[in-house]
Amino acid sequence: MKLTEAIEELTARCRRKISFTDIAAALDVTRQYANQIKDRELSFEQLDKLKKYFKTNLTIANQSSSDGEEQDCINIPVLGEVSASMGYGVTVYNEEQTALYPISKKLAMDLGINIHDSEIIFAQGDSMMPTIDGGDSLLVDHCRKEIYDGKIYCVRIDGQLYAKRLQKIPPDTVVVVSDNPKYRSFEINLSQNRDYDFEVIGEIRWWGRVAR
Repeated sequence: MKLTEAIEELTARCRRKISFTDIAAALDVTRQYANQIKDRELSFEQLDKLKKYFKTNLTIANQSSSDGEEQDCINIPVLGEVSASMGYGVTVYNEEQTALYPISKKLAMDLGINIHDSEIIFAQGDSMMPTIDGGDSLLVDHCRKEIYDGKIYCVRIDGQLYAKRLQKIPPDTVVVVSDNPKYRSFEINLSQNRDYDFEVIGEIRWWGRVAR
């Protein structure tokens, strides 16, 4: 693994920009030297120092295609039997990984996803139309659970999964919003319903569809 690749992965894992100053501190070298070796393959000792300093693993290794060219992709698990409804909810029956979906490291960086705790599920229904349609692929980052007004999340409500926009009303109320105006928004007061089954599974960072 090259240092530039390690920086990309550490930035995604730590959810902050990793600078050459950080790398220099981790490797116990000067910043100038860290910049000089940015395109070099790291030794096992150097990788171990990075793991210990940032308290995380480094698992992305270079992959080669049949013609020997380096691939610049990572694989995201696809849960083929899991759907997030945009209508009345879909109960989760099977969460086994059925495939891997390759995306570029650049896209992962641009999305700011945690590449080791994200997965792809599928949308059902029409309550988030025209933004999201039934059958669309949804890329869910499980590390992004904090609610920011207007963002779209995969949520579990009373045992069922939904793809919905959320709005937080302090201190403990969450408004669940559909983009399709024929579906009514509703509120969940978490302080008054402490035993209510509600969980933010993760933020939906990207969605895609086959052209129709």
